[in-house]
Amino acid sequence: MNFKLNILFSLLGIILINSCDFKENESKKLARINDEFLYLDDIINEIPINIKGEDSIIYVKNYIQNWLTNKLIVKKSEELIPNNLIKVDKKIEKYRSSLISYEFEQFYVSRRLDTNITTYEILDYYNKHTDDFILNDYIIKCLYLKTSKNSPILKDLKKIYQLKNDNDIDNLTKLSQKNIELFYYNNEEWIFFDELLKQIPIEVNNKINFIKKEKIRYFEKGDFIYFVNIYDYRIKDGKSPLSLEKEKIKSILLNNRANELRKELKSNLYNDGIQNNIIEIFK
Repeated sequence: MNFKLNILFSLLGIILINSCDFKENESKKLARINDEFLYLDDIINEIPINIKGEDSIIYVKNYIQNWLTNKLIVKKSEELIPNNLIKVDKKIEKYRSSLISYEFEQFYVSRRLDTNITTYEILDYYNKHTDDFILNDYIIKCLYLKTSKNSPILKDLKKIYQLKNDNDIDNLTKLSQKNIELFYYNNEEWIFFDELLKQIPIEVNNKINFIKKEKIRYFEKGDFIYFVNIYDYRIKDGKSPLSLEKEKIKSILLNNRANELRKELKSNLYNDGIQNNIIEIFK
């Protein structure tokens, strides 16, 4: 709260310091248009938390000027286009009602939404909506690493990065703790091929050709040696694997539940209104 106190003291010292309208327990008046006033209390909580000192004073001065300008625009509009104001009022009321309804629906849903999504529900949705999960690019499972071209373990890396033996990953993991600058391997995770290109400086003219035919290789660039092993892949426009879509499916299922709760809320309120004679439809 110190930043707001500093702003408050700055404003009291600079803006309208000689106002004779200031009374004890009354908010400081900052501006007026006709009989409508802008008070310090109206603006103090609008000041961003990350601005201080002179910047806060500039912000307040701009706020006051914008407030007065907007009020003047409204006043002039009332004088020149009074008929249109009826439509504006209706739009404002419609927006207000919509905003209040939305906030209440969010309040209702947030207190009733079950966020626990089971593996069965995810799998069931995935199997029933396979056409919705089509890859828009190539994805891979891979190993890649980067080490100095003078690394003492180069000979070992050239043997084990191909993952021909069950214990190769364990050995690579141990070596990576001291002698490898960059190391990635996750047998449970699919990544887009472009993510690999961000990490390893490979020039690729044909993605699918590289993935199928050049997927295991090492090369030197600058002061480093890079190793790549693509051991599984899915082609573009093919079916996306479940593991890549889990979070998306969770979001869809939660959104569906939220929508059902909104329908439930509206139905309950409507039926309650009918039963208690709160609402009536005339025929």
